[in-house]
Amino acid sequence: MQLVFLRFFESLPAALAVGLLLLPRLIEEDDGRYKKLIALCASIRAILGFFLIAAIARAIIPAERPIDYQSLATFCWSTVVGRAWIATQIIALAFAALTIIRLAVASRLLDNAALVVGGLVLAVTSVTGHAIDDSFTFFTQASFVIHTLAGLTWFGGLLGLVWWMLTGRGKPPEVAAKLAERWSLIAKVAIGLVVASGLVMAWENVGSFANLLATPYGRWLVVKLALFCAAMLAALALALYINRRPPGEFDCEWYSRVGAAEAAAAVGLLFIAGYISVSTPASHETDLYWPLPFRLSWSATWGYVGLRLPWIDTPNWYLAPAWSGVVALVFAALGAAIWFAPQTRGWRHIGAPLATGLAVLGVASSFTTLAYTETYNDPTVDYTAESVTRGQKDFEEHCVACHGVSGKGDGEMAKSLKVQPADLTAPHVGNHTIGDIFHWLSYGGTSGVMPGFKDVLDVDERWDVINYLLMLSYTMRARDTLRPEPPILQWLVAPDFQLLDPEDKVASLINLRGVPTLLSFARCNAAGGDEKELEKSLELAHETATAADANQVTVYQGGCPAGVSARTPVHPAAVESAYSVINRYPNEPPSKEISEVHFLIDRSGYVRSRFRHFSAGDQSVAELKAQISLMASEPFVAISLHSH
Repeated sequence: MQLVFLRFFESLPAALAVGLLLLPRLIEEDDGRYKKLIALCASIRAILGFFLIAAIARAIIPAERPIDYQSLATFCWSTVVGRAWIATQIIALAFAALTIIRLAVASRLLDNAALVVGGLVLAVTSVTGHAIDDSFTFFTQASFVIHTLAGLTWFGGLLGLVWWMLTGRGKPPEVAAKLAERWSLIAKVAIGLVVASGLVMAWENVGSFANLLATPYGRWLVVKLALFCAAMLAALALALYINRRPPGEFDCEWYSRVGAAEAAAAVGLLFIAGYISVSTPASHETDLYWPLPFRLSWSATWGYVGLRLPWIDTPNWYLAPAWSGVVALVFAALGAAIWFAPQTRGWRHIGAPLATGLAVLGVASSFTTLAYTETYNDPTVDYTAESVTRGQKDFEEHCVACHGVSGKGDGEMAKSLKVQPADLTAPHVGNHTIGDIFHWLSYGGTSGVMPGFKDVLDVDERWDVINYLLMLSYTMRARDTLRPEPPILQWLVAPDFQLLDPEDKVASLINLRGVPTLLSFARCNAAGGDEKELEKSLELAHETATAADANQVTVYQGGCPAGVSARTPVHPAAVESAYSVINRYPNEPPSKEISEVHFLIDRSGYVRSRFRHFSAGDQSVAELKAQISLMASEPFVAISLHSH
């Protein structure tokens, strides 16, 4: 909290100083009565800056290391945040110096310089926080600067306006009205910039609507939005007064009271902004807490039921979304009838809004599905081949008896259960979040038949199992499209794994994205195999990938020729075991050993095609060339390994 209070008390005086510099210029008034206060505020801002860097260093440097002058100087010059602080502090000191010089020197040029430098102080307030995150685009980083400049200008000008109204009651009404009108125009521009830049920042720092309620950062942002709405209501009242005031009159006392209420909401906004600036962004959180027993989802409601009406032949006619939608239509029609029918004209102002509200409630209910505290949790384990292999082992130990070897719900114990086990190869993720699956794996299924594994598997092991189940489910969905011809849909993400690279340029499979990759598996010198045919197939695969400028990764077991090898994985056995899930064929027993297969991964990281063998006499080589050429020209889609 030390950082929060420092940022708050650092921003407040700087904003007030800039506001008191700006407002008199709107009505060409001498700001002599504010000069001492402006200089004091600017000096406080500069002094607090030194305390801020000490607090930032203490928050970053390990607690066991003491902070002295030498370590603080090293921190300032050797870190990004330290160098950013040096730049901002130089600007703050220049602002303080200019405001102090103004006490003795009267100069319009000096006044304008102080205002410009003060604006820079406000603009760079965020650069020692999230704005220096190099993972953000330049556009997003610029949004932080614009947001703080516009927001603190509005805040400082508002404080200055209230101050002016409280101390300037002896001024003519038209002067006060002129100041209010001109400030109103500036405030509207500032608020517009705050809203636009705030949306960009929220997109980067929050990431989804669910994160607004599921993370501390998001919940504080909701409070911030509520305070912003309160401030805007007060601003609306002030704007209406300016437009409707009687000529020759201006109630400074009323205006200052309402302005003070807006300023109070703005003070709360500023404090929360300081708090979330040192908090972990919602989009970076993995342990999310969803506070509601429901969530809104298209895929889990209408996306599952379909747009067909309940009385039309559909196996899901009994589900709530369809009936809630019908109820919403009935109430919407009732509201329209009440509003337009002459017989109910006397009830239209009560009945129509009530029916409309019930219709809206019905629509919301039709999109509602069950949710849990873990519903929006992100995995603690990356989607890698090693994780899939570990998850498969745990699945075989704890889940096969009910769900079966293939996960279809056909295990040995399935027939004796009152409720049949779920088919884990079905597209569950379209209807549920991976957090839902984690909840069921931890505490048991909704039917009460499936036990929870919280005390059997730790958190990472449960996410390993989920990674395996997701790969299994998507493999089954993609099975019919994993062929040489290009599939229409893309959803099977290639599990990542570490690579051995002679030049140390590529650390993992994900680093090869941007160019199509041929992932080749083979077991040479295997019993019963035709070694010459296999070696010829591997040569054709290697030559074709090289000629087409595609990446190649080879997972060869046994004595395969060195000339057909490319980049290799660090853990080949785990990679082979994981990708054997994708390599399953209908009517063939599953095996963790791959005799030969070649997966073509597009430049975005999706497994798109599968080849069992290459021969000079068939069309497989030509099809591989065509596929690589097509995928090389496709647009690159950035996907997350957690977005299974």
